[in-house]
Amino acid sequence: MKGDQTVNITLKGGGTTLNIPVIPPKVNVSDGSSTPKTVNIWGKGEVDFNNGKNLDGLSWSSFFPSRYDASYCCYSNLKTVKWYIDTLNNWKNSGTVIQVIIPAMNINRSMKIKTFQGDYEGQELDYYYDLEFKEYVKLPQVKVQAKKYITVKKRDPKPVSKPSTSSNNKKKKPAIKKGDKVQFKGGPVYISSDASKPAVKRGKAKCKCTIVNSNKHPYHLIYYSGDKVYGWVNASDCEKI
Repeated sequence: MKGDQTVNITLKGGGTTLNIPVIPPKVNVSDGSSTPKTVNIWGKGEVDFNNGKNLDGLSWSSFFPSRYDASYCCYSNLKTVKWYIDTLNNWKNSGTVIQVIIPAMNINRSMKIKTFQGDYEGQELDYYYDLEFKEYVKLPQVKVQAKKYITVKKRDPKPVSKPSTSSNNKKKKPAIKKGDKVQFKGGPVYISSDASKPAVKRGKAKCKCTIVNSNKHPYHLIYYSGDKVYGWVNASDCEKI
């Protein structure tokens, strides 16, 4: 391909156009091979599933001349060797997507520079280089919904509630047993422990409990001081002395 003026190679990237001044003797084109994924399936053995293909590649070796020579240069308006080197290095280092155009080979591809390296040779310090590209594939944007995490603060232990001061939680009166001395506060006195109506009402008196049961009027009292109490009384009307 050297000296063939019908072959042109143009690189465009980041608003800059670079025309390869010396056409390489050959251009290596590698079409990416498929990359099957081999999976072992019970009862079937190894099975290959298509996993896409490797990226296409493009590479060549040539040189940037320090001066124009019509025998091998495609363009008379040469840039400096430094300009070519800096442009390619900037594209490589910044990951710039480059459009590689070679009309004679029907190549017009978006690619990125994978490697670019070379050496100065000869008295005129021409720069001999190796340049390799890899295909650029733009992946579609995928919208990902961010997960929401809720932070739960630890709570202090639930405080122990204070004892209620209601009348229901007041200290219970000691149970009255047979033979106990009892203070009768005054109230109805019944003829039997399950009588529906009182036989009489008496005032305060100190009494002795002679019988205890679980009926409506549970205590049978006999007075020994105070009003004359003799009969069954309500639990609410007396307390143990």
